[in-house]
Amino acid sequence: MSSARHPRRPRGEMRRRILDLASDWLLARGYHGFSFAQLAEALEVGSSAIHYHFPGKADLAAALYRDYRRGLAAWWAPVSAGSLTAAERIERYLDWEAAHLDEQCVGPLSVAAVEYASLPADACAEAEGLRDDLLEWLAATLEAGREAGSVTFLGRARDQARVVMAAAQGGLELARLHGRGDFAAVRRGLMAQLAPGST
Repeated sequence: MSSARHPRRPRGEMRRRILDLASDWLLARGYHGFSFAQLAEALEVGSSAIHYHFPGKADLAAALYRDYRRGLAAWWAPVSAGSLTAAERIERYLDWEAAHLDEQCVGPLSVAAVEYASLPADACAEAEGLRDDLLEWLAATLEAGREAGSVTFLGRARDQARVVMAAAQGGLELARLHGRGDFAAVRRGLMAQLAPGST
């Protein structure tokens, strides 16, 4: 058969398509909410095409969380390099989390937290890495913001970073039950607590 009639996909395109669809389903359905056979059917390929890139579902899950870590790093690089205040950076982070509302899903940390006991070990390790990456960035942002006077909070920056993470994840979960307004309310409350003069 001629390659003109059946052109090959660019290298890596199929792997990217698998990761993109699996990510959508992981965040909407959870780790146990889909199978390789369903991925293959949705992508209109044979199951062997999925297994070629990811020998087992555990490999796919670990790859997804590595991908989330890379995506987070790529997201915060320009945010951190700009002239935004700490408060504005926190707002941008909340915007980033709020994008999950458009897909009516939660974030990868929420999925990992709920399904931690049954997630493959490598996926758990990557999820813990994602949590640590985000914690470090938020803590550094908050500490710099307190020194500059753009945010205020009591106690350690790392403790407050956990509060921000918990608020964002909890807001997403509430929004799945009752709508976007719950995330917006959590966001308003959090930013009000961080506003200078609030403590």
